[in-house]
Amino acid sequence: MRPEVITFPQDTQFRAMVRNVTNYPYHWHNALEIVCVLQGQAAVGVGGGTHLLREKDILVINPDEIHRIDKSSRDNKLLLLQIDSAFYRELHPDHQYAFIYCYSPYHEAQAPEKYNKLKGYIADLICELNKKPGKNQEESVRDCLGKMLFYMAYSFDYLRFGPGGKAFDEKQVKRNKKMYRDILKFSPGKLGLKNLAGEVGISLYHLSHDIKNKFGLTFQELLYHIRGEQAAKLLLCTDKRIAKISAESGFSDPKYLIKHFKLNYHCTPSEFRKMYRGDEETLISQAEYHDYPLSEASKYLESYIDVKKQKNR
Repeated sequence: MRPEVITFPQDTQFRAMVRNVTNYPYHWHNALEIVCVLQGQAAVGVGGGTHLLREKDILVINPDEIHRIDKSSRDNKLLLLQIDSAFYRELHPDHQYAFIYCYSPYHEAQAPEKYNKLKGYIADLICELNKKPGKNQEESVRDCLGKMLFYMAYSFDYLRFGPGGKAFDEKQVKRNKKMYRDILKFSPGKLGLKNLAGEVGISLYHLSHDIKNKFGLTFQELLYHIRGEQAAKLLLCTDKRIAKISAESGFSDPKYLIKHFKLNYHCTPSEFRKMYRGDEETLISQAEYHDYPLSEASKYLESYIDVKKQKNR
C-alpha cells in the first residue's frame, strides 16, 4: 500500500470512481489524482497540511505526493479520478516538469471561471464514461481526458502561476521549470542556491529575491518541502534510523529535519512514524470506504456541462 500500486482497467490509463470515504491512511502512487466533493465533506491531508473540502470543492494531488483522507463529521460522496503519470506526461513534454496547484477552498473565489471550466471538463469526461459502449467511445473519452489535462497543465501549474492567479511571463516560466528539473535531478545535498543561479544564468541575489517575491517562500523552504516529503515516505516504509533518513533526504543535519516536521507535520519524525506507520494488513484494515456506481456523479455535475456550453456559444 506504500507506495500504492494502482491497477488501471485494461487498455486505459486512468480510472474514475465515486466513493464514500471514512478513512484512508497516508499513501502515495504514481498517478495524478483529482478529488471532487459531490456531497458532504472530507478532510484531505496532502503532505503536512490538511484541507477541509466541502460540496463542489476540488483538489489535485500530484504523482507521488503523500496524502490521506481522514474521518469527517459528515458522510460524503467523492469523485476520484486517477490518471497514470506516464500518460499525463506523454501528452505534452512540458508536463514532465509541471506541478499542479489546485485547491478550490483557497483559490476558487479569486478565479471562479478557471475552476468552473475545469469542472466542466471533468463533467464532460464523466458524461462520456457513463454512455453505453459504442464505436467511438474510447476515442471520445481519450479526447475529453486530453483536453482536461492540457487545460490543467497550463492553468494550474505552480511553476507558471505560483500561489497567485496571474501567470508569469514565459521567460520566467522556463526558468522556473529548469530550476524544478535541476532540483529533481540533483543528488541530495548537492544542490545549493548558488549552483542553481549559475545553472539559470542569473545572480544569486536576483534569484533569491525572485523566488521569495514570486512564491512567497525562500528557496530553502521550497527545497525543504520536497526533501521533507521524501523523508515522510522513508519514515513510513522503511526501518531506517532518523539520522540516515535525514541524510538520504538531503538535510545537512537531523535537527533541520526535526524542525521541518514540527513546523509542517506538527510532530517529530519519530512521532510521525509511530502515528502513521503500519504493516500491510493494518493499513488495509484502516482503509474504510464504500463504492457507488460512477453514474452517481452525473446528477452532481450536470450544471457544469450547461455552464460550459453557454461559455462556448
